Amino acid sequence: MLRSRWLSLCLLLLTFGAVADPLLLKGPNCCGTQQDVRVLLDPQGQLSFEQVRALQADFQMPLREDLSYGYRQGAIWLLLKVTPERSGRWWWLFTYPSLDQLTLYLEDSQGVRQMRSGDMVALQQRALVHRQAVFPLDLSQNEMTTLWLRVESQGSMTLQNQLLSDEDFVLSTAQNYLTPALYFGALLALAGYNLLLFMVLREKVFLWYVLFVLCFGAGSASLNGLGAIYLWPDLAELSNRMLPLGFTGASLMAVLFTRAFLDTAQFSPIWDKFLRPMAWLMAVSLLAVLMMSVQQALIVMSLIGILVVLVLTLCAIQSVLNRAPGARLFALAWSMLLLGTIVMSLRNLGLLPSNFFTIHAMQLGSALEMLLVSFGLAARFNQLKLQHSMAQQQMLDAQQQLVQQLREHENQLAQKVTERTAELEAMNVRLQLLATTDPLTGLANRNAMYQQLHQAIARARRQRSSLALLYLDLDGFKTVNDQLGHLVGDKVLYEASERLRDAVRETDVICRIGGDEFLLICEGLSRGAILVQLTQRLLKQMQLPFYHGTEQISIGVSIGVAISSGGETPAEALIDAADRAMYDAKAAGKNCVQLASEYA
Repeated sequence: MLRSRWLSLCLLLLTFGAVADPLLLKGPNCCGTQQDVRVLLDPQGQLSFEQVRALQADFQMPLREDLSYGYRQGAIWLLLKVTPERSGRWWWLFTYPSLDQLTLYLEDSQGVRQMRSGDMVALQQRALVHRQAVFPLDLSQNEMTTLWLRVESQGSMTLQNQLLSDEDFVLSTAQNYLTPALYFGALLALAGYNLLLFMVLREKVFLWYVLFVLCFGAGSASLNGLGAIYLWPDLAELSNRMLPLGFTGASLMAVLFTRAFLDTAQFSPIWDKFLRPMAWLMAVSLLAVLMMSVQQALIVMSLIGILVVLVLTLCAIQSVLNRAPGARLFALAWSMLLLGTIVMSLRNLGLLPSNFFTIHAMQLGSALEMLLVSFGLAARFNQLKLQHSMAQQQMLDAQQQLVQQLREHENQLAQKVTERTAELEAMNVRLQLLATTDPLTGLANRNAMYQQLHQAIARARRQRSSLALLYLDLDGFKTVNDQLGHLVGDKVLYEASERLRDAVRETDVICRIGGDEFLLICEGLSRGAILVQLTQRLLKQMQLPFYHGTEQISIGVSIGVAISSGGETPAEALIDAADRAMYDAKAAGKNCVQLASEYA
């Protein structure tokens, strides 16, 4: 459904583009003056600009209003004299993108300037990088500018053109790019979707359809001028060759796709016998267009396109009579493509006038064809899917009860495993917490202290940094326990741990290693102002009074400091040194700081 909506939108915009297509440069144009394009045929393509300028009187009014000359050898010269009513930038745009080489000689009071464009001209040499041939013209008010244009193309000589102002050129460019962008977007979506179906189902009909869409897209990209800009920007000569290659390759894939989709071997055996050699003929034609001149290849492409679509449409009609699945949609789809192919081929041969519908007839027909064929492929996919489902249904029904029982047992087992796993995880968390955390203060306990200290020493050794270990013992805490009881002592210990948290740095580790003894692991800290500031904060915090109700409790703290440079001191030796320094602080009168003597 989504795919069909995209294609419908694409066709709607193509139709809108037809309505919005501006008129040819004929009579009063955007410059506000009366101009007429005159034509000079150069069958040998050997006339130089100087020779052509001398032949100005030989230029004639075009025989056809649409300036369509079909397939033609040599070159065609256009002559246009412009006298604008106002100065500014104008754009001379040629609406048919598949023109090979256009050379503009702009003659005004400043002399003659030369510009080039066309799909066979390298991007860096074009007057403007655009899918159509475009020339910027800076014209002066009331000054006559003469435009001499030489056109040479191995494809159809369709020379419709417009002279646009800046505003009209921007609007025209937006419309000219939007329509093919949606068209190719739809083609890529169809190709991608059916490629996925082929990869899943391994049905060749989907592969042939993907290759048909890609070949047709390559030919259309060359025809629309988009290939030279986006697909092969550095291979300008590939533009003309890709046009017959793409559409001839699409003809080959169309024959193979038709045989597979309509199952002609079963429903139309006579046509199947005819389509087999026709596929080989298309393959030979594909090789032939590689060796022919481009113009010959384009003529062969047009004739092959008409032949193939006509034959496949007749085959589809016969398949409808033989009641082949999907034949009705297929016949309608190829009728649309047949009409578009015939119209475009006749226009290329100069037998039909050039306008939006005749130029884009094949793309309009192909969009309708691909839309309808996609419906047929979707129906085929649904049919294959239904057959596959029916083949599996009995086996699924037979196994359904067993599967249900296995699922119930699996769910029960999974639930029990989940519950047990959650219990074990919770238990591990509790055990880990008990093993490494002091239950009263929430600080790391002695076990955690050793783990943290060993890790800190290892980091100091790798980083060649200092490590300070502070051993703290509360002064006067025994008196609190003896006089006020252990509950009050526990309260004091908890509040003391909170004060330690407020005093230390975020990176410091606080451990309670027993009773009223605490240990601080301070990485990156050595002798100096930062150590002094830290110890002063610790002393100050502990000197603040504690309260039990209205009763004030005063305690202090003795601090021993041991410093390890580069992590060279083992953990036990560092702890012993800090412990001795702490006792030196108590001996010195308590409530003070002592540095381990062997590190002084």
